[in-house]
Amino acid sequence: MSVNKRGNIKGNLFFYILITISLSGFSQKLKYYENPKYGHDSASRVECAKSLSNMSSFVKIKMFDHAYDSWKYCFTNCPAASKNIYLMGAKIIKHRIENSIDDNTKNGYIDTLMTLYDQRISYFGQEGYVLGWKGVDLLKYRKSDIEIAYEYLNKSVDLSKAKSKEAVIITFMQATNVLYMNKLKSEDDVINNYIKLSEYLAEKLATSRSPEKTNMAIENVEKIFTESGAADCEAIVNIFTDKLEADPTNTELLKKIIGISEKKNCTKSKLYHNAMEELFKIEPSSSLAAKIAQLCHNSKEYDKCSDYFIKALELDPDNETKAKLYVALAQINIDKLNNYPKARDYAYEAIRVNDKYGEAYILIGDAYIASSNNGSPSDFKQRAIYWAAVDKYKKAKSIDPTISEKANELIERYSCYFPLKEETFFNGYVDGQEYTVGGWINEKTIVRTKDN
Repeated sequence: MSVNKRGNIKGNLFFYILITISLSGFSQKLKYYENPKYGHDSASRVECAKSLSNMSSFVKIKMFDHAYDSWKYCFTNCPAASKNIYLMGAKIIKHRIENSIDDNTKNGYIDTLMTLYDQRISYFGQEGYVLGWKGVDLLKYRKSDIEIAYEYLNKSVDLSKAKSKEAVIITFMQATNVLYMNKLKSEDDVINNYIKLSEYLAEKLATSRSPEKTNMAIENVEKIFTESGAADCEAIVNIFTDKLEADPTNTELLKKIIGISEKKNCTKSKLYHNAMEELFKIEPSSSLAAKIAQLCHNSKEYDKCSDYFIKALELDPDNETKAKLYVALAQINIDKLNNYPKARDYAYEAIRVNDKYGEAYILIGDAYIASSNNGSPSDFKQRAIYWAAVDKYKKAKSIDPTISEKANELIERYSCYFPLKEETFFNGYVDGQEYTVGGWINEKTIVRTKDN
């Protein structure tokens, strides 16, 4: 008895599950019959459901022409039934546009595609999103309507903001540039759109699931802007000066200012200089410090220039770069700061890290020559400095043949300032005798006269 009872219970449970599944399926079918979105009566609702299914099946296997009639029925008779009417419909109509045999047919399908986007907005919303693709496709298939496409894209971006798709943003910037080139948009339009799009992309990047795609969009928008002709140096300064003052620690902003300024050859601006210095505070590097030093040199801030060259050295570059930095420091101390002893110290540091760097010996000789100008050229002691300088020029070419021509020219030029034999004799010296150049130079050399 108990076994039969358990058997009956199992049978009843199975029957219950079967009935539940059947009722569930029946209720799903009832949705088509009951839902007015599928049509005005049961027959039209069944036809809509069937057409939706056929359309979907054909689109999945990319038989777009076979899907067309089913799509058209749904689009015309039950436009609110499913968003697939518009998602799949766009693929079907684009296929027809791209395979049209004449312009009239093609233009008819382009108009249909535009209507499809409008109807999608009417029934399913997402105006900003849909207008973006409407603008992209209109520009793709009918470039003569660029002004209309521009308005779609502009409204799309204004509605969607940072949620705008990268393709929409790039296309909008391209359309802006084309219209500007054809004098249909102003320089201010290009600049303002660039600022707007840059801000949206920066916000988008912060939460993007595809940062590589967003970064590509950022690069494309910047490239279009910098190559547009609207982005002259004055415009760049006007755009970014207030932004930099308001947010000087924004690394992305700093790099953007630097990148655009360099692309447009606007590196003489105070904006560029300030951006470089602010970036150095956040991301110090030897190469950046050296660039800032050169900027300071160009703006005649020589002490500051020296400071940044020292910072570049402190950030531990390789020996070859160190040698060049020491030479740069030596040069500025000779040419601008008139600190000849320090110039020599830096030149010797260059030699310490690169003992084949002849340019460093050239600079030591130059420092000696520069200091000789502080006295009377007829003074024997001053003229003796040329001996020490020529020694350095000879040393330079002996260790670095690549500068032999330069060294020989300097040797010839300054040997002319050697004292005459009688002048040397009058001061108690003869050719070949050892002589110590005094003062800060304090270096032994050999007496030579220009007679020999």
